Amino acid sequence: MFLNFAVLLAGAGFAVAQSLSSQCQSALLNTAASSSAACLNPSGLISLAITSSNSSSIIPGINPWLSGLCSQATCSNSALQTVVTDIISGCSTDLSSFRATTTNSTAIVASIRAAYPTVQQLMCLDDTSTSTFCVTEVLTNIQSARTTLSLNNIVALVTKLVSGQSTGIPSSAVCTNCTKAAYTIFSQGLPETASTVQSSISSECGTNYTDGQMPSGIQETASNSSSTPSSSGAIALSVGSLNMGAAAVVALSPAFPIFA
Repeated sequence: MFLNFAVLLAGAGFAVAQSLSSQCQSALLNTAASSSAACLNPSGLISLAITSSNSSSIIPGINPWLSGLCSQATCSNSALQTVVTDIISGCSTDLSSFRATTTNSTAIVASIRAAYPTVQQLMCLDDTSTSTFCVTEVLTNIQSARTTLSLNNIVALVTKLVSGQSTGIPSSAVCTNCTKAAYTIFSQGLPETASTVQSSISSECGTNYTDGQMPSGIQETASNSSSTPSSSGAIALSVGSLNMGAAAVVALSPAFPIFA
């Protein structure tokens, strides 16, 4: 499912950071410190990265970071363009090692800019019955049903998801109101991409999960105001596109705070 893959991919990015080239690390540091990336709450993500280890769960640090992220004004198109372009330029060798096509940076930037509003909405969904962000709730359900969501285990789960293998995660852990709300927003913001996963979600959770209706108890908390560059840095965590180049940029983005 898209939400499950997105939240696991974000965690996998931290593990990817451990093997980046010095040139890419430098580029990420510079980008993290730039004003263009200030709209994505760098301090919360830095704290999350510092307190996470390869074997400990990343979940305790997720809610504080999302609280800051979702209270920020949305990133402007120019800010996203600067961040993504800088990553592509500074990490071209690393991206190539991931078999990512980054020659058409304009197309990658356009993909990420187009998807960012939807991704922000997904990341900022909140379950009012538990006062918990849906991302945190889904991760907690998966951890309770499967294994500690450490960086190493998240990478292993993402690898299985990408290759089509069974992750051993039961439907009861992921078929929740949060998942239904996430698909509804996903289908409204990125309908063509959502259509590719509709059948699998319907099969696993039921057709009511893809009926386009928002479930009760789930609210959107993302700020609707637009940001302009300021004096503090930030980190991009958008799932931009099915394009491999964009996906690789996303995977590298959480690496910003690791080297700070």
